[in-house]
Amino acid sequence: MRGQTRRRFLSSTGIPLATLLAERATLAGSSYSETVLKKQPVGYWRLGEKHGPEAADASGEGHTGQYIGKPIFGEPGAIAGDPDTSIGIKPSGNYVEISSSPQFSVASSGKGLSVEVWMRPDVLTFPGETSDPYVLWLGKGQEKEMEWGFRFYSKNSTRPNRISAYVWNADGGLGAGAYFEDKLKVGEWMHIVATFDPYTRKNPNAGVSIYKNGELRGSPATSKGALYSSYSIKPQAASAPVRLGTRDLGSFLTGGLDEVAIYPRKLTASEVR
Repeated sequence: MRGQTRRRFLSSTGIPLATLLAERATLAGSSYSETVLKKQPVGYWRLGEKHGPEAADASGEGHTGQYIGKPIFGEPGAIAGDPDTSIGIKPSGNYVEISSSPQFSVASSGKGLSVEVWMRPDVLTFPGETSDPYVLWLGKGQEKEMEWGFRFYSKNSTRPNRISAYVWNADGGLGAGAYFEDKLKVGEWMHIVATFDPYTRKNPNAGVSIYKNGELRGSPATSKGALYSSYSIKPQAASAPVRLGTRDLGSFLTGGLDEVAIYPRKLTASEVR
């Protein structure tokens, strides 16, 4: 209203309330990234750049990614109170590519692998790689060098909006995996973590576990987690890059990505929470 005096609200400490709220928002964001870094990831892409071509690796391991195509920069991030932004991937052909490293392979550390990502679906019905449509929206693998990846099924598929994580033999085919299948909302962020057990002949119950928003949803101990031994899965390190937004350029996510991290071991349930 014209002529109205603008009030400056103060907190109980005498600090302007707007300043205090801004400081708390910054602390919330730094707290999240600090928690990730304490778990010692071998790659951590916050995807908060204002422009390309480089996607910085906050882990300190030097795995800088490259933005391909024209992703949308500066979108609101997934973490409440964190000023760090995210990227939007729409339409197809936009993604992030990170060169291959043994650190990104299940077979390398002897302790398994974990992949953490915030994902936001902007459409729920979409074409895919098969007649039962799904997209491979993040992963490491290409022809004869299959490793691991995430699938997202269309709402009109036989597995409506299922999100799954898989590990394959190098030649592809059947894979060991785990999934959750929920009613999803367009524009709603999800925290997704897949953990891959280390493969050993002495570990017959090795497999894949998947978490949504901190909750274990599928694992080798459930009917939703296929065991390595079921399909004779023996992961191998290969030269395929890690891609965010696609895995093998055959299909692409339409949505948002934020705070992607890879760890050279299987995270515990408490660490995921």
